[in-house]
Amino acid sequence: MEKRRLYLAIEEWLTDYKRNSVKTLTYDRLLISFKMMLRYPISEAFVDEIGTKDVQRYLNALVTDGYSMSTIKKQFNLITAYWKWAMAQGEISVPVYMGVNLPSKSSIREAETDIQVYSHDEQRRLLRKLETLEHDQYAAVVLMLEAGLRIGEVLALDWTDILWNRKAVRIHRTLIRLSSEATTYIQETPKSKTSKRTIPLSDRALEILNRYREKHGIPHGLIFARSDDPDLPYSYSSIEFHVRRLCKDLDISYRGLHAFRHTFATNCYERGCDVKILSKLLGHADVSITYNTYIHLYGDALEEMRKIIG
Repeated sequence: MEKRRLYLAIEEWLTDYKRNSVKTLTYDRLLISFKMMLRYPISEAFVDEIGTKDVQRYLNALVTDGYSMSTIKKQFNLITAYWKWAMAQGEISVPVYMGVNLPSKSSIREAETDIQVYSHDEQRRLLRKLETLEHDQYAAVVLMLEAGLRIGEVLALDWTDILWNRKAVRIHRTLIRLSSEATTYIQETPKSKTSKRTIPLSDRALEILNRYREKHGIPHGLIFARSDDPDLPYSYSSIEFHVRRLCKDLDISYRGLHAFRHTFATNCYERGCDVKILSKLLGHADVSITYNTYIHLYGDALEEMRKIIG
């Protein structure tokens, strides 16, 4: 059998076998991991000469270079997925990935993620301006703040997703950004199974949607459609541009679009929302994700435990 370098083997596997068998976003993520692997010597090694030590050294190099645990796992998963496929094809006989140890959390030089939120005063000032609907993008921001929706979920909304009688919104699609192709498209399934959900809308959100609907006449199709093409939603950058400018005008630090979702979650917690309910509202795959993300809010639950033991 002709000797092949790892990068050529994985490139062929991605193109011929993975491109049409996984979601477009999943394939895009695989390509990102593949391109990252090209920076390291393991990509130039011959497949039949790679051993467990080579894979281990690759992961160790990623640790040394300061990559996060998430990134390291993605790189390991790329190699493992290819290896399992190649073994099933009879091209490789030794499962070198089985002897590899992922780094411990203590070895990762990873700064803790600081959850950014807007203060109550900042929310009031932002909402006063957002409610003017001076720009159509303002309505999208209100939905992020009032319903905790991801920006991709907001931009994929269709008018049929607004359940007026139930005062709720149905989330079942999301706008995807492909870094490998520098483009966007609406994925007909959400981020995960639990991302598909129906959640209540606040009176403020319903009022904004009603006014937005009146502003644009009888609505149909995408809610946040571009004026030059009603079949295309606004871009992420379009929303970000208006939020950045608004924050600058109000002398408020811009904390990113996802900060509106974090702010929603914080507001829910302050109103006494149970973590399980908050998890459903946010569409997290597991309640532990919600708890781990907002553990700074729930703390050590000492007072709650005190109530139980008396």
